[in-house]
Amino acid sequence: MKNILSRILLLSVFVALSSSNVLADNIIIQSSTSLKNSGFYGYIAPILKHYTGVEIRVVAVGTGQAIKNMKNCDGDVLITHARNAELEFLKTGYGLERFEFMYNNWVIVGPRKAKMQKNFASLEIRDIMKIIYDRKEKFISRGDNSGTHMKELSLWKQLALVPEEFPKTWYLETGSGQGATLMIANELEAFTITDTATWYSFKNKEGSEIVGYDNKDLNTYAITTVNPEKCKNIKSSAVEKIVTFLKSDNGKNSISKFRLNNANAFFPI
Repeated sequence: MKNILSRILLLSVFVALSSSNVLADNIIIQSSTSLKNSGFYGYIAPILKHYTGVEIRVVAVGTGQAIKNMKNCDGDVLITHARNAELEFLKTGYGLERFEFMYNNWVIVGPRKAKMQKNFASLEIRDIMKIIYDRKEKFISRGDNSGTHMKELSLWKQLALVPEEFPKTWYLETGSGQGATLMIANELEAFTITDTATWYSFKNKEGSEIVGYDNKDLNTYAITTVNPEKCKNIKSSAVEKIVTFLKSDNGKNSISKFRLNNANAFFPI
């Protein structure tokens, strides 16, 4: 009887230790919304678990909010798509290293009839935005300090235009995520900025389509690791497994195989 009880006790200790190891390999990713909305995390999570043993939980918010959350140590790693904001995060001492691992394209979407009438096909995204401004076409901005919003503001800045001065008769801010912004743009027959993966995964396109690409600036996604001296509970070893995998051939192949509408959603770096 004592032998049986001893074996049960040893088994219980083993199970407890095993459980603690599993918990140690669960990480929280503070992330931009586009990777979740496109279905990328749902696709990559089981692959990461298979190759690294690490399970991921994702907090999907705008890039600006994701960075704020990481400054509060509310996660283990940051995955976003706003280079300047990420570099500023590194300067604060909270960020440790930044690794670019994949990209897709920025696009402007709008009413299908607009593309046909205005011959946007041959124009750069900046030229299209200048036409939108000159003609006061309806434009929907996320207005939420997300990576997409930061991209939009950078385009207006390149045109020496200030959105804060635009009248609300044609320039509207949703303060919401990309899905809601695309929905409103579609309903109002307006223009907005998004990325190719988000657009491919968006279901309610109706009369809207891509009317122009940014061929000069890629939409690059980066992993930014967090300084354990700032955030004591960061699971650095589990994060390193994720980073190492995404740098590997298996990681790059996995990124390449994620497709939406029979097209590559992202391309590995």
